[in-house]
Amino acid sequence: MTRHSQRHRSTTLPFRYRGSGLSFDIDSYSIDGEGTTELDLRPGQGEVDIAPALAPDEEEEDGEWTTVTINGQLNVPEETVTAVFPEEEREAPPAKLYVTMRCHETIYRSREIVSESPTIPGMYDVSVTIRKEDVRGTVELRPYLVRTEDREGHGEYAPKKNFRVASGKIYNVVVDRALDEEPPAIDGEQVNFSQVSHLPDGDKLYYLDFRNESRPKLWINADHPRITEVLQSRGSVGAEARMRDVILDQMSYGVWMQLVMRAGSAVNESGDVEHKWQQTVLETFARNMYDVDDIDEAVRRLRSDLDDRGSLPHLMQRLDNELQEYVDPRTQLINLMEEGLQI
Repeated sequence: MTRHSQRHRSTTLPFRYRGSGLSFDIDSYSIDGEGTTELDLRPGQGEVDIAPALAPDEEEEDGEWTTVTINGQLNVPEETVTAVFPEEEREAPPAKLYVTMRCHETIYRSREIVSESPTIPGMYDVSVTIRKEDVRGTVELRPYLVRTEDREGHGEYAPKKNFRVASGKIYNVVVDRALDEEPPAIDGEQVNFSQVSHLPDGDKLYYLDFRNESRPKLWINADHPRITEVLQSRGSVGAEARMRDVILDQMSYGVWMQLVMRAGSAVNESGDVEHKWQQTVLETFARNMYDVDDIDEAVRRLRSDLDDRGSLPHLMQRLDNELQEYVDPRTQLINLMEEGLQI
């Protein structure tokens, strides 16, 4: 069994990777930065339900939470560093350590940097802040160790910057279960496209609706019941979970592409936008696209590139590069391939 596992691992990844190479434990949380609540998790427990603690207090006028911070520790074992980095890099591994946050219901992704390069073996404190406006239902947390430099040659070690070389346990943090919860900045709903006149004909998988510019809406085509069933899967392992993640990656790439272009086109002469979702999109992508720290400068350059027809091909390349890193479809495709090789 072990030999088979190693074989299909090396078939899908041409370099050393440790899927369980990081030890991730969460032990407490705080709401809006006030106080700390300890978590008493069972060994192996992967779902953490804090929804009751986040529910509005009917006796208070303002019982809604804004942020919840999950605290814990990440251990980078020496054997993991030895396994995924060549000998000359092990003293100061060119790697960063972070925890990803992913909410399937709102197609939200972000990450919290735990350690910049170099990341040496040892224990690291983790503090991940989740904003209510970004998520709904369950938020998936997973740690990764990622290369920060290109390496000459190929061989058995990851050669490129941004290649993930190790990961760890997934936690599913339940932040709400209420059916009447206020929707996120971008609403999502399943409906049969064939029965709704304002949605596109044909076999479209999804449609991003901008009829209400202040609150775009993502429609999922329920004419494809097998796909919508997979999208409703809540597990973190197994074939359905892997297929769900790949489908969501495909959808989110197209959705983010539209949102960035739409938000950039909405920037006025003063560098401002009218709606909150536009500002959020620009803050998420613009600085990385232009490799600048100043958000105003990044937004100005994005608006200028959109206005210049000659710059559009370069803009699309910038955006494609950023979305590939942000969505990271490669990881979920590898997970699905590995799952398929075990069937």
